[in-house]
Amino acid sequence: MRTIGIDPGSITTGYGMIEMQNNAFVALAFGVVRLNVKASFPSRLKKLYDELAVLIEQHRPTRLALETAFYGKNAQSALKLGQVRGAIQVLAMNYGLEVLEYSPREVKKSLTGAGNASKEQVAFMVRKLLNLSTTGEFLDATDALGLALCDAFKHHALLESEMHALRDVRLQTQKRRYSSWKSFIDANPHLLRS
Repeated sequence: MRTIGIDPGSITTGYGMIEMQNNAFVALAFGVVRLNVKASFPSRLKKLYDELAVLIEQHRPTRLALETAFYGKNAQSALKLGQVRGAIQVLAMNYGLEVLEYSPREVKKSLTGAGNASKEQVAFMVRKLLNLSTTGEFLDATDALGLALCDAFKHHALLESEMHALRDVRLQTQKRRYSSWKSFIDANPHLLRS
């Protein structure tokens, strides 16, 4: 499973791509996309879209973890951030990526155990979990890697719970024989995916 995490911003957007290799998470790429504040906003959105598209084409993730919208006091900033998030979501849809959203608090809690951890604490845990000597000076990149890790942890936990549920069903089916697939499905509707 390959996941890209994106910490959106109207001037600086952090990204981080991770993958599970040999039972450990590995950072494949991370950094920031810096946008020219003097450029028109539509051209900034295009530059962001294009640069992230190159990353996605190069690394082929299947999931995109995106930070949820932050509602501050500045309405203009919130509107711009919403447009950035929209461009990223369209990009994800164009490449067939599953989009999952996490709040900053949720990411901090999954990495450090505390929802009010500082950016520096998140950066420290990201470096430790991914065995990185540095992530440069960009906290936006470590936030993005943190988003990808948060998603991977949650996805892995869901897979484990599905595996346990499947194991339990197998044990039940070994004890009880079904006369048909229909009787099996009737007895186990929770196993159907929509």
